[in-house]
Amino acid sequence: MKRPSYERVDYTVRPAKSVERKMLCEALVRLGHFRDLTQYRYVGLGSIFFSDFILIHKSLGIKDLISIEKEIGDKKRFEFNCPYKFIKMLFGNSNEVLPNKLKWTKKLILWLDYDYKLDESVFRDISIFLLKAKSGSIILLTIDVEPDDPKDEKTGKHVGRYDKLADRIGILKIPLGTEEKNLLDPAGFPRVCFEIIDNEINKMISIRNVGIEYNDRLEYKQLFNFLYKDGSAQMLSVGGIIYSQKDKKEIQACNFDKLKFINSTIKPYEIIVPKLTFREVRYLDKLLPLNKSSLKRKKDDLSFLSEEMKKNYNKIYRYFPTFVEAEIG
Repeated sequence: MKRPSYERVDYTVRPAKSVERKMLCEALVRLGHFRDLTQYRYVGLGSIFFSDFILIHKSLGIKDLISIEKEIGDKKRFEFNCPYKFIKMLFGNSNEVLPNKLKWTKKLILWLDYDYKLDESVFRDISIFLLKAKSGSIILLTIDVEPDDPKDEKTGKHVGRYDKLADRIGILKIPLGTEEKNLLDPAGFPRVCFEIIDNEINKMISIRNVGIEYNDRLEYKQLFNFLYKDGSAQMLSVGGIIYSQKDKKEIQACNFDKLKFINSTIKPYEIIVPKLTFREVRYLDKLLPLNKSSLKRKKDDLSFLSEEMKKNYNKIYRYFPTFVEAEIG
């Protein structure tokens, strides 16, 4: 039996994930131009670390926090590690919790940070959210987009990546023109997964709008398309905001597009965290913004760092994680 991801990965020390969380919070702060953030409810998959919950609360002040946990057998461990008494725990699969246990009375920030590949359960969560969520709600989906092993896990026989994907989601959801070669490389598979999710979101928006008056019809604005890799698996995060026509001007006033990582395209915003020492980070900070002239002046001192490392640091320096070992008495 496969162990749950929180027993295999320490989510508190994943640098790219840390950058993503901070970027997400910076974007969500802008919702304050639309509504008081205390009117929002945050729903996520806290695991035993609750890293996103802690950051969401401290950055946005939201106290209406709900964690969905499918590993019911570890209920006591989740409750022990819960950092705030105002976090409500709902146990069960997200497909069961979202429609049956969650009240849809408030605007929602929903981050479903799955630890597995795209499958039919993801589509069920998308449909539940888009049929029930209020205008101004945010959805973010994170999935494993590491290319499939073309072999069957049980028999060892070659089954092909296309067949594996079709078996998980159904052949009709695979975009036309997708071939085996598209699912092989680290860039092609995330692109296909993005298209599948985007198609599903827009399909459900169309269904929601059937028979609804114009002012109440919803639109979907994509805000996020992150691609990153901390360990063995490459991860894709896709999502955005839904809003009614009558709320359109207020949503536009949030000016999400002013943030450089906001992404409405199919090409992902890649989060690459260079491996730097604290001294190297402090040195680079003195040269910010990193450009040709600043780097030219210190060329000899920085010769051991590649141009790619400098470029990647310049891109994310405001969100760069600093993990320090400390002994807590």
